[in-house]
Amino acid sequence: MRFLHTSDWHLGQDFHKFDRAHEHRQFLAWLNDTLVDTRTDVLLIAGDVFDVANPPASAQRMFFEFIVEARRRCPRLQTIVIAGNHDSGARLEAPAELMKSFGTTVVGRVTSESSGLASGEDFIVPLYTAGATGKPRALCLGLPFFKNADLQWSEDSCAYTEAVLRAYRQAITEARQRYGTEIPLIGMGHLHARGGTSSLDSERRLVIGGEEAVPLQELAQEFSYIALGHLHLAQKVGECENIRYSGSPLPMSFSELNYPHQVVLGELKDDNSVAVEVLRIKRPVELLRVPAKPLPVEEVVAALAQLELPMLLVPEQPYLEVPVLLTGPVPDLRHRIETVLKGKPVRLAKISPARPGTSVESRGERQEDADRPTLAGLDSLRKLDPLAVFRDLHARKYGQSPDDELGRLFEEIMRDVSVEVES
Repeated sequence: MRFLHTSDWHLGQDFHKFDRAHEHRQFLAWLNDTLVDTRTDVLLIAGDVFDVANPPASAQRMFFEFIVEARRRCPRLQTIVIAGNHDSGARLEAPAELMKSFGTTVVGRVTSESSGLASGEDFIVPLYTAGATGKPRALCLGLPFFKNADLQWSEDSCAYTEAVLRAYRQAITEARQRYGTEIPLIGMGHLHARGGTSSLDSERRLVIGGEEAVPLQELAQEFSYIALGHLHLAQKVGECENIRYSGSPLPMSFSELNYPHQVVLGELKDDNSVAVEVLRIKRPVELLRVPAKPLPVEEVVAALAQLELPMLLVPEQPYLEVPVLLTGPVPDLRHRIETVLKGKPVRLAKISPARPGTSVESRGERQEDADRPTLAGLDSLRKLDPLAVFRDLHARKYGQSPDDELGRLFEEIMRDVSVEVES
């Protein structure tokens, strides 16, 4: 039996305000061709089908058209879809009965009670080799993304990760009780597995407080394979060859500039082990970073002026990130960059300022600033000197204090504001 593992499509996503429908259509067309070429029996979609809980109608249409076309071209194909943290489980499940007509099982939500899952059987899907009847070849345990509210077991001290493991163990137990101990299990999940590498600025934190990395390695011996979604970098988890993230088929941010995009083709062997083959996905639209590292404004403009690219239609034009080294404000920065790019077949997606001694400004750096100690209250605020605050902020952002002229202009603004407030 062959299965194909994919995840994190994020249909409906805009990339820095640019529509990505062309890219998603190209990927889905490639995926349909791949299902046919590889004679896949089962398609596993491990969450984040959509980018938002309430996706646009165009994104939903794209998804449904893919399901219909996949079933038309592969009449025996089984598809299992689980909800991710970006999806609305209820919305994804709404057409579940209709989707069954196309060989598709959708698992969007978790129903729990004080002792655990209301029923582990809700997540058990028998899998068949194309054309086979009778006893299933394997079982899929497709558990969707777990919200904290889904895991309110009776023990108040039960941590999120422990509760997730408990849910998997319950589903395993019920699968064994119903189908026996010899049948192989293929798991699905949308979570952060311990040992997994996350992207710098594209995956959302799943759990407040960050206690979210689930030690799935504890279950490795129970499953022939576990198909995961959420982390956008394709990877195996730790040293476990049979626990994998397929990764996102398209880059979700410029931090994924050098990611290899792929799906995972698995073949269940007679001994119930899984042979894995990685199938690379060619990007429909490239990401560019020019210059490769932050440079002063004049050097950036010169580098962009020399940029030569093949002529492409707008939906196929690459996205461009421009890292700039700043030691002070440059009010006309965007205008200067847009002017030098005029007429070039490229889409300016992001200008990334960096301070001296740092790389391109990242979310991690912004988070570091956000984690600085905050002031105690209004009394502390009243004692602050606005000019001192301005100088400190300027130094943090640009690596040096503002010059005297800029400080004088700031003081003028503060005087004008004070006059308006008093009047």
